[in-house]
Amino acid sequence: MKYSEHKTKLLPPVTKPNYVVFTDFDETYLAHENKECHQNEQKELEEYLLNNTHEKQIIFGWVTGSSITSVFSKMSKYELRLLPHFIASSLGTELIYFNEKHYGEKDETWESHLKKSGFSDKLVNNLVNILKLDGINLTPQPQIADSHFLKNYYYYQQNKQLDRQAILKIKFLAKNAGIKVNISQCNPLVGDPQNCYDVDFIPSGTGKKHIVDFILRQTNVNSQNSIAFGESGNDIEMLQAVGHGYLVGNATSEAKKLHSQIEDNEYTKGILSVLKRLIK
Repeated sequence: MKYSEHKTKLLPPVTKPNYVVFTDFDETYLAHENKECHQNEQKELEEYLLNNTHEKQIIFGWVTGSSITSVFSKMSKYELRLLPHFIASSLGTELIYFNEKHYGEKDETWESHLKKSGFSDKLVNNLVNILKLDGINLTPQPQIADSHFLKNYYYYQQNKQLDRQAILKIKFLAKNAGIKVNISQCNPLVGDPQNCYDVDFIPSGTGKKHIVDFILRQTNVNSQNSIAFGESGNDIEMLQAVGHGYLVGNATSEAKKLHSQIEDNEYTKGILSVLKRLIK
């Protein structure tokens, strides 16, 4: 697949990585409010990355629930001008590299792993139909054509007891079906409806945590030199898989209940603050 190079800059190459930095995209790296302060702070982080990735041998990437098409659309809309070394899109079910030799190329090993997983639309549809018979209704989200290994739904909240039972049932059936499900509180700031959960079905052995494990193996970087940033419940596994996992200051209340390491500053200001403290 080819991706538009809309005035984007590539990060300097890294040959012997010392650090790997993983960050969620929507509402962590990208502030959808897009105030002037957010734009300025984003540029400061971009300058830091341009000036330090080669010198300090930092691999930097986005790990996001958005599809690659959606990421590039937002980059154009919000005038983001710096591409990371990799983008793990569609909740880590796609891994794509961006450098001079491999611009927009998928990782073949990761792709092969996905294809062997047994994940299919039919498998997910059967699971959703079984849930419906139990009175648990999942509403399909608009599916993006390039997200072949991710099926998104909304579960609309009812009350605490019913919601808890529904979530346990969804997780139980997914596990029995041999697939993974990620369930987290929706964030209206990124266009989600109020009072509902994201229910994301993906192949077993994939997702944000597994992307971290895979990239660290590929780069041979010690986990203590890995850093991650997020803002919602679906980032928690990733934050717990690295040596230093931080919620940015604008994280959801759900996420803050699940993870204690919270940076005071928001968005890219928070990311930059932590990187300056940890990377010497």
